[in-house]
Amino acid sequence: MSQQQQLLKQDMTVSQVLRTYGKQFRQIQERYSDGVNGSCALGVIMSYYGWDGRDDSDAAELILAASIQLKHADIDEGLLIDLNDSGYTFDEIAEYLDRVEK
Repeated sequence: MSQQQQLLKQDMTVSQVLRTYGKQFRQIQERYSDGVNGSCALGVIMSYYGWDGRDDSDAAELILAASIQLKHADIDEGLLIDLNDSGYTFDEIAEYLDRVEK
């Protein structure tokens, strides 16, 4: 990814990522991705950073990128996972984050 693309990616909030990139996926629970078209909320964020949904060596780096983005936004990664696995849609998670993001 070019430096300019990376800077552009930093301009979106986590909730914007979920609303925008979440539309490309069928929401799943208990896993980041099903390797096809299913993704959880954290998997959507990882995909935003370029993950193709497969468990490979790139996944660890992109989990870190997603974790840094969440930490920067003061969002607990565990909460995001819990909301996803409790049945909240990507839009519902985004709405929740909009209320609590600083």
